[in-house]
Amino acid sequence: MADTAATNDLPQESGEEAADYSGPKYHAQQKVLCIDTNNNTSDDAFAPLYEAVIRKSELKYIDPTTQKILPNRKRGRGRGRVGAATVDALDQNTNDLGTGLLQEWCHHVHFNGWNSRWDRWVTERDIFENTIENRKRLSENSGKVARSQPKQKEETKKRKRGASTTADNDAESSSSPLNRNLQLITRACELPFTLQTVLCDDRDNIAVKVYPPPILSASCSSKQQQRRNNKKAITMLHVIPAPTSIVDLMWQYIQTKKQEDLETFANYHRRLQRDLSGNSSCSDGGVGEESSMDVILTKEDLKMNKKKRKEFALSILALVDASLPLFLLYAEERDQFTKLMAQFAKEDDKQSDNDHQTPKRQPSHLYPAEYLLRLFVKIPYLLSEFDLKKNNPASILLADEKTQDFARFLSELIVFIQTRVDECFAGNYQALEVDD
Repeated sequence: MADTAATNDLPQESGEEAADYSGPKYHAQQKVLCIDTNNNTSDDAFAPLYEAVIRKSELKYIDPTTQKILPNRKRGRGRGRVGAATVDALDQNTNDLGTGLLQEWCHHVHFNGWNSRWDRWVTERDIFENTIENRKRLSENSGKVARSQPKQKEETKKRKRGASTTADNDAESSSSPLNRNLQLITRACELPFTLQTVLCDDRDNIAVKVYPPPILSASCSSKQQQRRNNKKAITMLHVIPAPTSIVDLMWQYIQTKKQEDLETFANYHRRLQRDLSGNSSCSDGGVGEESSMDVILTKEDLKMNKKKRKEFALSILALVDASLPLFLLYAEERDQFTKLMAQFAKEDDKQSDNDHQTPKRQPSHLYPAEYLLRLFVKIPYLLSEFDLKKNNPASILLADEKTQDFARFLSELIVFIQTRVDECFAGNYQALEVDD
């Protein structure tokens, strides 16, 4: 209400109509439905709506010709204020508008599920009550996490790339199955909100530095030494080796799904025997499990499913070992990785002298499940940029059956991890002092 009181004290300038000081129609933190004013080209009565939340409300000037919100006229220096030349230009624009200048209540809205860069000021004409009738106009993208960049940036990239030649068009048309397979894997890699939260919290714990309060001690020899101590920052790093590594997680996944396949196989044949005996009305609850997955008819299907799942697990572990040093580490973690891998390499060499069958430990044997989530985000990029360019005949994207199996098991693994969040993500961190 402080902003409202401050606005009411503003003097009314000559040539401006009286503002509506009766108060805003909507209040802060209210859930509403809003039009995307930047992309709306149709009539407001038929424009799609988006779920939004009111952040704050202010009285703002409206251009009567374009119905656009004019910027605040602030003088002085500092962040968020415009210079004198800009204010003069705005004053000249205000004088040119004549007596049609109005002050209306405007609201700063945040679209649910979208990045804060999409937040904007809108008038009350673009906001609708969150009612059942208005929710029929919800857009398909309402509430979804915004992954695409604004249209203006996309058009800029297209101009930089330039017009494609006929040979490039032919190459794109011939690689359409590859694009289709890549899209299938990209959809399978999408993380649910629970795992997105884990990934964001892990990034904040590692990338965000924490500064403890300054220490003023008489024992310090000089002020320069005190200043040096006060510049120490604390960052968090994962405890390596992790109690539950990526290899351990994949082993649990294989064993759990193997047991589920056996139960599905047994339930199917038990129900089949009951149908043959004429007692099909009885059910033990196994049919519901079979309807949600491919029915395993024979033992050969059971063995084939086990073999494909094992190959998928080995592919994931190979991707982790190859991509973790290059793509899955934050800048704060690279020194730790270099030191630990050198230390473990020496230990492995000593053990190999005694036992030649002892394999060397890879990153997948040492790092926790948080790095597996980082891999899921990078899988489409890794397969499209490296696997295909190396002309690997065993590439996943070159065969439709391999792509479908990989996408199916990948979605299955993500659901497995989501149902065991507390077990998979222990959150074992260690504090490390770094210089600012």
